Order: sequence, then C-alpha cells, then structure tokens
Amino acid sequence: MADEAAVVEAAQVERVSALVGELASRDVSGLSKDELLGLNGAIATLERLVQALSSRCAGEIARRSSPDLPGGGLARREGHGNAKTLLSKVRGGTQAGAQKSMEAGEAFVPVTPPTDGPVGLLDEPAPAPAPRPKYPAVAAASVAGELSVDAASLIVGGLKKLAGRLDDAALAQLEERLVSRAVSMSAHDVRKMVVRAVANADQEGLKARERQHHEDRYLWWKEDHEGKVVIHGEMDAVTAAPIINVLAQMTTRDVRRKGRKKSSDTRTVGQMRADALFELARHCLGCTKTEKSGVRTSLVVRMSQSGLMSGQGVGSIDGIDQPVSVGELRRLSGDAGIIPQVLGSDSEVLDQGVEERLFTDEQRIALLHRDGGCAKCHAPPQHCEAHHIQWWMHGGVTDLDNGVMLCTRCHHDIHNQGWEIVATRSSVSFIPPPSIDPGRTPCPGGSAALDVQVPPPPELDWPPITAQDEAMVRRWEHEHREWLEREGSSADDTFRAPLGLLA
Repeated sequence: MADEAAVVEAAQVERVSALVGELASRDVSGLSKDELLGLNGAIATLERLVQALSSRCAGEIARRSSPDLPGGGLARREGHGNAKTLLSKVRGGTQAGAQKSMEAGEAFVPVTPPTDGPVGLLDEPAPAPAPRPKYPAVAAASVAGELSVDAASLIVGGLKKLAGRLDDAALAQLEERLVSRAVSMSAHDVRKMVVRAVANADQEGLKARERQHHEDRYLWWKEDHEGKVVIHGEMDAVTAAPIINVLAQMTTRDVRRKGRKKSSDTRTVGQMRADALFELARHCLGCTKTEKSGVRTSLVVRMSQSGLMSGQGVGSIDGIDQPVSVGELRRLSGDAGIIPQVLGSDSEVLDQGVEERLFTDEQRIALLHRDGGCAKCHAPPQHCEAHHIQWWMHGGVTDLDNGVMLCTRCHHDIHNQGWEIVATRSSVSFIPPPSIDPGRTPCPGGSAALDVQVPPPPELDWPPITAQDEAMVRRWEHEHREWLEREGSSADDTFRAPLGLLA
C-alpha cells in the first residue's frame, strides 16, 4: 500500500476529476472491438480505485459520526441525521449505497495491534506498534484496484459477524483467503462465498441467526387507492425454500414454453411469477388431496451422515444460497415432498451405461451436489438441466464424469464460443477459448468455486450408527416414493422433480 502518512487533499482529487471529465467528453463510438474492451478494462480499474478512495472517506466520516461523540458526531453537527444521510445527499446516491461504502471503508479504519508486554532489563513497556488498517487484506486489494466496493463491503460484513467468534489469527487467514478469491469474482458470487464461509466458520452463530430470522418472518398485503394489491414480506431460508422452489420451477416451465417457436406468450418473468402464485392458490382452493400442507413441490436437502445422527453441522437446500444448520434440515426431512440426501464416504455409484441417453433423477441430484446449480455462472438449480460434456450421439456416456449442470444461456455460450469442460466426480472446470483467454487458463466451476477453507468446528464424539438409524433413513425414501405414486406424473412439459438419493 502507499505511504499511510501521506494525506490526500481535495485539490488533488479535483485535478484528477478534471482529467477524467475531459476524457468522459470524448466519443468512443469509433473504437475497434479490442480498443473498446481495453478501455473498459482500464475504466474498471479506475472505478475500483475511486471506490476505494470513496469508501475510505466514507469510513472515516462514519467513524467521526458516532452518536457517542460530542454533539452527536460529525454528521449530526453538520445538520444530518447520520453518516448515511450525509453521504447520500452529498454524493447524490442512495442510503443503501452509502451504507455499502461505509462498510467497505471500515477496512481502512486504523487500529493499534496489542503489545507483547514489558521488554528489556528494567521491564520497560514495549513501544506502541504503528496503527494498521482494521482489515489489511481488504484495504490492500482495494487500493490496488483489484477489489470493488461491493466485494469489499460483503467481505467486511462477513468478517464482522465472526469477530469474537474466531481468534485473530484465524480471522486474518480467512480474510486473506476471501480476498484472494474475490478479486476474480462478481459481487453476486462473492456474496455466496462469504455466506458459506461465515456459516461454516461459526455454526452456533448460524443457528442463532436462523432463530432470529424465523422470529422476524412476516407477510402482509394491502390494496392501494387504484385497486392494486401490494404484497411484501421477509422469511427465513427454511420457510422460504419450498415457496421459492415451486415458483421458480413453474416460472422456468413457462420461460421454456415461451422460447418455443410460434409462442404468443408476451409475459415478463415477474408476471410469470405472479401467475404461478395465482395458479397455486387456485389449485389449493379446489384440491382434494391436501391432507397436510396442500400443494407441494419436491425439495432436496443435503447433510452429512454424521450431521444427520448428531444434529450438528451445516447442510444446504437446493435453490437456496444460505447454508442451513442440520437441525433445521432434519426438521424439514420428515415432510412429504422433501427429499433428504445423506452424504457419506461410501456413497452409491451412480454411473449409467451408454445405452441410456438421459440422466436419471439420482444422477441429477448428484450433479447438483457437485455443481450447486449452473456450474459456470451459478444460476439456481431450477434454471438448469444436465448436459453431456461429450455428446451422447458422439459416444459420450451418461455418467457423472461426463455430465454437467448448465443453464440455457451458458449451455449455448459453451457450444457457440468453444469452451471446454473438464469434470470428475468431485470437481468441474471450464477452459476458455483462445479468443477469450489466449493462455486458456482453466476456470474453476461448480459449488467448490464458491468455497474457501475455514477453521474446522470443534470435533464432537459422534454416536455409533445403528440398524434403527439406517432403517429410518430408508423409510424416508419409501415414504417419498409412495407420495410420488399417489400424486401421479405431471404434464410432459412440466419440470419433473428429482427422486431421492440415500446412502
């Protein structure tokens, strides 16, 4: 990082602003493709550097605007309610954007590391160490133009949740790992990575947040003066999972129908979601098979075998980014339409011979465990299909080493642009064409691309697995298959929910 003793002056920023303003007035329509893309890359670095300076300033304003300071802090003394309102008014942005800038700027807040105690023959106190940024890896990547304000604020927010839950060394190590991965990610993927890391690093904290999110859940609606109905709500991940899953599957079905030739469907995706909710409610009103909860779609919940037995650990629900504690997953697993996938070291072999073209439902579930959704762009599972890496018509087999989950857009991009895919049972990577990367450096994909190594939770003494435990797990699969037989098959072009896979 640059010399911390140097002080930035408004006049220096004004000179840079004048230069950038002169560049912004120039026309870019006559640039070649390579010139335009090169300019865009240079601007992206400049933008990240400006964001770093902006967030650094915002973080200092937030620090000086603490309500505990005289006069209620800087923002109050300047006539603003808080730092967010001051920043959003001066910068002409939203308060949400100001909050993001303030959180990213917290990485630069100077902190003094603890001393090692007295030194020397006379036990004189050690000299105070020089202050350093609160989150040095985030700060360094920001001023190097490698980390956007979106990514920086997400990482800082996650690290703040772990403050006091991890020791300083573990927190610093996790910070470095998150930053090293984030510099090549979109903010959307950084959010997923941070959420996973925080959940796995602090499982007790995850349980506390789950309880709070469940307590905070609500749904309300009102009719406005023109007769429109406005619906609003917040839910915890477990409550929202079946709702999101069924609406997403119904919307995906309609999007695919719309993509067919001669379709007269002009609805937006938002309109399709509203219509899907209407269809569900109308179905429930006339359905005679609502013994328990009415209409449901199948969900896949994933947990380790040790977690299943102990109730400890973290698992996931397909289609939900937020990791979920095993205790909540076990609560879900007894419901009809909920498919528990128990992951053990000796999982069932799921290869299938070349004479079968389509991937089985069990194979699709296993692919989703590896890929997490679209293996390339991380779109949710409801938007994806299983595809052969080596085409079936060219001799490709229908097994996990030759399969990959892709959304429609990435599937077309891979074929049209010349990407290559390398997959094993546990990993998948994408090799870009020379037109995108002359060096053809493999890009990690799938669920593993969003994971970073976190400090392991304390080891627990797992109880031995009994025959009764194994019978319970198998009973879930039997009950689910009975439920499928009662419900019958769906229409040909309706998304088919996967069957269960049990260890």
